[in-house]
Amino acid sequence: MPETIPQIDVVDTLAGIPASDWNRIAGGDPFLSHEFLTALHDTGCASSKAGWTPQFLLLRSNGTLAGAMPLYLKTHSYGEYVFDWAWADAYHRHGVAYYPKLVAAIPFTPVWGRRLLAETDDERDLLIEAALELARQLRVSSLHCLFATPEETQRMVARGMMPRTTVQFHWANRGYGSFEEFLSDFSHDKRKKVRQERRKVTDAGVRFKWLEGGDIGERDWAFFNRCYRQTYREHHSTPYLNLEFFQRVGRTMPRHFIMIVAERDGTPIAASLNVRDSNRLCG
Repeated sequence: MPETIPQIDVVDTLAGIPASDWNRIAGGDPFLSHEFLTALHDTGCASSKAGWTPQFLLLRSNGTLAGAMPLYLKTHSYGEYVFDWAWADAYHRHGVAYYPKLVAAIPFTPVWGRRLLAETDDERDLLIEAALELARQLRVSSLHCLFATPEETQRMVARGMMPRTTVQFHWANRGYGSFEEFLSDFSHDKRKKVRQERRKVTDAGVRFKWLEGGDIGERDWAFFNRCYRQTYREHHSTPYLNLEFFQRVGRTMPRHFIMIVAERDGTPIAASLNVRDSNRLCG
């Protein structure tokens, strides 16, 4: 049989790709899922109007989707949680355009994960080369890959890309059987302080409601959206996501969500949202 020549296409929408095909190569990561990404696009959160133009790379072999890379043409640096304003300023001061730039990322999601969605190293290399070639064709200032895995970073560096070092703090469960067992690792003073803080919350009459998956209703999403927008207002910033997005992912991928609502006298006063996969919980 003749040797199969992989084909790489660039698409500005996932609408024509069956969710089952995309999710097969996404490998169970909720942030890479067809449901999550299309919700971002369709609700306008990550769209051309918002400065996020999808330029996804699709790798096909014998007509079958074999790999992909989530790429966006960006006209700003908002929503990336990697701060390259100094680079943009340096370009501006030298009379060179920094935008548009090409970014491989999950919009508004500073969570480590795969960006080269393929099974083999050869396929991953093809995606890297295709991204570099697309950057040249579009005549952008730069190509960025955010929060990639260490293995992917090494492959990109081997092809001439520059590594960027950052720091994140992750909490790992060491098999604690209870919260008290977790506190046992603390010093006496820190343990005492945590207990005092928790007691103040209880004494203030605050109780917590734990909602999972389909138990999160429309009113819960509406309340969480209010909290989300208020948090941005208090930090003098503009929220990236909207109620339509939250409600949509709540309907299409409920099993990945846990919402914790704080109540006083039965009235909700605060909320947090967590996204889970098989081995991690992201707030």
